[in-house]
Amino acid sequence: MIQLIGGEMPEYAEQLPPAGGPLLRHLAGRLPTGARVLLAGPHDPDLIAELAPGRAVTCLLRSRPDALAQDRRGVPGVRVLCGTLPKLTEIDRYDAVLALDGADRLCSPEGSQLDWLDTVRVLKRVLRPGGTLLLTVANELGVHRLVDPGSPTAPRTGDAWRPLGEFGAAPGRADRLAAALGAEGLPVTGLAAAWPLPQHPTLLVTPETLRYGPIDALGALATAAVAAAYRNRPVLSDPRRLAGAAVRRGLGAELAPGWLAVAHRAPAATPAVTLPPVLRAGPAAPSAQHVITELTSTPDGGWTRRTAGRSGDLPLPAGRLLEELLLTAAVRHELPVLRRLLTGWMVALPTASADNVLVDGGRFALLDPDAPECPDALIRFARTLTTGGYSHPWQAITELSRLTAILAGAAGLDEAPEPAGDQPLPDGRREHAEQLAALRRQLTDAEARAGFFEHELAKREAELGRARTQIAAFSGSLGYRAAKAALALARRTRHRLTDRTEESP
Repeated sequence: MIQLIGGEMPEYAEQLPPAGGPLLRHLAGRLPTGARVLLAGPHDPDLIAELAPGRAVTCLLRSRPDALAQDRRGVPGVRVLCGTLPKLTEIDRYDAVLALDGADRLCSPEGSQLDWLDTVRVLKRVLRPGGTLLLTVANELGVHRLVDPGSPTAPRTGDAWRPLGEFGAAPGRADRLAAALGAEGLPVTGLAAAWPLPQHPTLLVTPETLRYGPIDALGALATAAVAAAYRNRPVLSDPRRLAGAAVRRGLGAELAPGWLAVAHRAPAATPAVTLPPVLRAGPAAPSAQHVITELTSTPDGGWTRRTAGRSGDLPLPAGRLLEELLLTAAVRHELPVLRRLLTGWMVALPTASADNVLVDGGRFALLDPDAPECPDALIRFARTLTTGGYSHPWQAITELSRLTAILAGAAGLDEAPEPAGDQPLPDGRREHAEQLAALRRQLTDAEARAGFFEHELAKREAELGRARTQIAAFSGSLGYRAAKAALALARRTRHRLTDRTEESP
């Protein structure tokens, strides 16, 4: 049975997916047992099922069809409120408020429209003193917006009756988000940049870690996160390169798709949810759950990784991502470096993809030991070279099989590997434009060569024609016939003299 509080949308169902994913479920599961929790906005049913046992959960949804769907699931301990946030009259009621979907889907056209700051004030009002607020804020200048082919201010879903895009009132930087929440009596105890999408992060990194942590490994993790999210999706440019470059250049927090803040209503008590420096959800194997990994620093300046549900810590290897080193060497046409990297890769980790290998000098190590094996890793790198618009040393080779054979030879392999499956990549318009530009340059060069050869052929034909004319002119004259007869007589005379010389003793 749902409770209507006013401002509900009776016929509208949310078109965009709700907030969820393995990391958000993992964090929600850290809330203490017995807590009263408000889920403000659409959240994934799996997250609600993870949170419900041992806790009193209230779901606030503006869409009546979505509220009815949640009520039909019949999760024990879950109460459903349907209506808009300004109609929520409960005060000092909840130990924790989770708005992991952000503040954009809490109001409806049936009631008052709250901006971001007013929304935070309402959420604070329903928190008990010392209560926990988990709030996601999307970054209007995040990588996910920079590669979006659509205009951010154009309404593309039914809930965008008030499209704001980059003109919204939410804080535009992580430090401003912390300052805004602190000014409202909600001091922030944890803050993390979220990749690759604000409502479905698979990588959470604190701003301090992005500044002082293992930059190369963090860039590789951000690259892997966006690679999984943008498979076969149309984009303006490959987000993998943009994400990795943003982290390595010190702009990871500024260009992250969103931020997750953990705040407490003053007076702040012991944090119920803490954020490690790095929290990552690895790819799930078939019929298995996602692997949750934490990265923490050690007193000696190193970093270790700890997998949830497993004992013991593993040191995080140092070094740069192999794929980036290979692409850099290819763009610079550094063939000796390419051969060294390819040979070391195929000797040390032949079944690891290039975006999962860290290189430190002559040492090759796995970034994610839980990632599935990739027997056609060399083919995948060859495909990246051909589809990424890179100016590699073998521009004339357009066939993937031939380029793979060349790379295999450079790596010292007797045979090239066989394809083991498709490699879903982002469908980047910039990469398509680069490929078209490269093809145009090749076509222009081919046309220039064809024009040169046509000119040379015409010149040779003209010279041959003049020679034929001269020969014809000479062959028809009296002098030419006399000279020809004299030459024949001289030849016969020479032959007779030669014969006599041979007969004489």
